[in-house]
Amino acid sequence: MEKWVIGLLACCALLAGCDADRTAKLEKENAELKAKIDNQSLVVEYDLQAKCSKDARAWFNGNWSRDKDKILLDFTNHYDAKLNKCFILVEYHHKSDFAGPGGNSWTNEMSLTDVYQNAKLAYFAENHITNWKPEFSLRNEVISCNVLDKECKTGEEFNNFVSRYMAD
Repeated sequence: MEKWVIGLLACCALLAGCDADRTAKLEKENAELKAKIDNQSLVVEYDLQAKCSKDARAWFNGNWSRDKDKILLDFTNHYDAKLNKCFILVEYHHKSDFAGPGGNSWTNEMSLTDVYQNAKLAYFAENHITNWKPEFSLRNEVISCNVLDKECKTGEEFNNFVSRYMAD
């Protein structure tokens, strides 16, 4: 083989080696940049979750108050990154007067609200009635169930709808 062909092959091999090193270096830099971006995205999401939590508490405190008839008043919130929305689920149990003499009753109300739009997405209310006279009886009656302006029939339907907004 002629010397110039051998030299040309040596140069090509050397250049190919350089390209392989350069490609490996670029792939490594690309992976490092992707990891940095993913980390920054997590930080932003955590910040948005914390903001949602703070804003949901402020919304709750501005819209609800406790009194002697309230048995339970609590909330949970969730930031949905896909929808970029903050949701609050308020649960409110209060005494009611449906049982009459010889019994007691209470009502369970739950509502799902978009905190930043102040838009109620779902509402559920159910009476729980206990009577002791003339004989012991328990009964529950759904008095209202709406999800996105459509009527629902049960607490299970309401909870199934709400669970889509309160978890990722």
